[in-house]
Amino acid sequence: MASFISRWFYYGKLRFLGRIGYRAIITIELFCHRIYDLLFPFKPTCLDDFTVIIKTFERPKILKRLIRSIRRFYPDIKIIVADDSHNPVLIHGVKTLPLPYDSGVSAGRNAALSSVETEYTLLLDDDFVFFRKTDLHRALSLMKRYPEVDILGGKVINLPFYNSTDYRNANLFPTDAGPIKPIGSYIGKLEVLDKVPNFYIGKTAGIRKVGWDEQLTRLDHADFFTRARGVLTICYYPKLQVLHAQTIFDDEYQRHRENDAFDKGVLYRRYFGKQTKTNH
Repeated sequence: MASFISRWFYYGKLRFLGRIGYRAIITIELFCHRIYDLLFPFKPTCLDDFTVIIKTFERPKILKRLIRSIRRFYPDIKIIVADDSHNPVLIHGVKTLPLPYDSGVSAGRNAALSSVETEYTLLLDDDFVFFRKTDLHRALSLMKRYPEVDILGGKVINLPFYNSTDYRNANLFPTDAGPIKPIGSYIGKLEVLDKVPNFYIGKTAGIRKVGWDEQLTRLDHADFFTRARGVLTICYYPKLQVLHAQTIFDDEYQRHRENDAFDKGVLYRRYFGKQTKTNH
């Protein structure tokens, strides 16, 4: 019954109510977090050896929301935005890289990464929101304590239901590469995984060893971590958290986001030997 009702609100005649309700709930949740952050703040930290990279496309308000949340906690952190929108957003204090329209997520991330001059890079999606548990300083301290860690992934909390994906069960594409450290083992208190969310701190030089395949304009995530296996050591730190406030009722954005047939073909030919019409 619940799934039937949700389909009506998302696909059916009640979609307009779903859109209004969803936006209202997200707004209220973010407002409550903002109040809590004000009541129980942590002191802003200067992170000179960090650069944030963000790939954005046709979501200027969402991007600005993320930048505001970053600046509340880290007013001086370096931020690079790769923007392949029709009209790239220019934000004071942010380095914006305008790209050809709809270049794709991989091209955008490669462009942003090529401009990073710091030892560490923080990868973000534009619909994230920082809050009091986005403690980069503590996570960076762990990276420095355990120099064998190349990527340290955090926990993405999906609003409005506060659920998160368990990446311990996330699969890669078929590969003969073995992990540097056994999957499920620990480096200190950090669990070694094959794959983490697109919310992670990485050694800039290490990420550049893998990079993103610019043939893939949408479906870059599993491909990146498949090629990273045996090259980088990836760990998970669930105390590093970020809020994820998606725009599921933005029809124009979703139309572009779900136009992934070409990517699926590339991935199937690469990892399974022939083109497919099924979902992989």
